[in-house]
Amino acid sequence: MKYSIVIPAYNEDGNIEELVNDIKKSCCGEHEIILVDDNSSDNTPEICDILSKHKNISCIHRKKGDNGMGYALIDGTRWAKGDYIVWVMGDRSDKTDTIDEIVKKLDEGYDMVIGSRYMNGADSGDLARDKAIYSSGYTLLARLIFGIPVHDITNAFRGFRKKVFQDITLESGDFAISPEFAIKAQLRGYKLGEVPTTYTNRKAGKPKFSLIKMSIRYISLFRYRLKSI
Repeated sequence: MKYSIVIPAYNEDGNIEELVNDIKKSCCGEHEIILVDDNSSDNTPEICDILSKHKNISCIHRKKGDNGMGYALIDGTRWAKGDYIVWVMGDRSDKTDTIDEIVKKLDEGYDMVIGSRYMNGADSGDLARDKAIYSSGYTLLARLIFGIPVHDITNAFRGFRKKVFQDITLESGDFAISPEFAIKAQLRGYKLGEVPTTYTNRKAGKPKFSLIKMSIRYISLFRYRLKSI
């Protein structure tokens, strides 16, 4: 299997089927789709089960416990069979046309390729202005502190070689997994790249991101500048 698309889904019954359809229309090459139902309380589990009856689509049901986007991504990535892994959010905010560009960049020799909303040719779309300022500003600080060569480490939408995931211990069970993974990969000497993408606010459902909470979590990651990983 060349690459696996891992999709965390918590109460995404208004998005998940359309997202899978978007991926089918957009993606080329040999791949699988792994849906990770993160203890949803709506119809997400049932929809995932129906979708998993199709070829190369599987579903993981996570029960009550250590729930969160980060934990769901970790479980899905462990399950994945692909040499490359691509993380795509279940709210349809990611431009699925970008997936093939990410895979091409990995083929060129990069170890992690992030879908960037802030590089040349990209667009933060209808992302709220305060979130855009914060996430781009945070990445700027990370670039200065860690020498990271990309412009959007807070975006979970990315691809990477599975060996990178296997070599790094990820601790964040929430949205902070995105910058944590990029920072640790950079510190380990992996080659990071980026491709331009466009962000779109979720199509259905309620957002689950708290800017204040994540600000604290993101800033705490700067401790890795002084801590051995």
